[in-house]
Amino acid sequence: MKIQTIIFWTILLIALDQVIKIVIYQHYLDTNFDIIPSLFEFKPHFNDKHSYLNSLLNQKLNLHVGLWPHIILFLIIEFLILKLYFFLRRVIKRTRLLDIAFIFQLAGWVCALLGNLVWKEGTLDYIYLKPLFIFDLKDVYLNCFVIFFLIFYLKNREIISHAKTKDIFYPIKKDSIEKSN
Repeated sequence: MKIQTIIFWTILLIALDQVIKIVIYQHYLDTNFDIIPSLFEFKPHFNDKHSYLNSLLNQKLNLHVGLWPHIILFLIIEFLILKLYFFLRRVIKRTRLLDIAFIFQLAGWVCALLGNLVWKEGTLDYIYLKPLFIFDLKDVYLNCFVIFFLIFYLKNREIISHAKTKDIFYPIKKDSIEKSN
């Protein structure tokens, strides 16, 4: 996939997430109703814990990690994902699944970052999976990333298995991995 196409779809997904949140914030913040009874409920809620992991840590251990450690962690993780993405694009011929996975990941990451930096009350989640947790479109994007990436990995695991971790961080020639097959 061309980089312009990846950027277009990423921006479209980010815009969709943010438009939905703006509409909910302006018109439906105090609205609750069943989408699928006993399974899904529309239940807008601001999550001021910055992430699902932090919510669990706060709930189980009464530990709250602040905003800036989350931002720094988001940036480090995104840097590592970008390095892995560009590495895999260099060594695998067919990257359509990887590109789709990356579109979802990047959109989810930007939406998470916007949720933590722009929305003053916290991240606006609005779909309640009874009785587990409340989530939003960003969380769906990140789960799509995981699914598409796993499919991509399973289809290409033989080529990927010949790569070395150091190859992700240092430029290598595509031929060096293919020759080792």
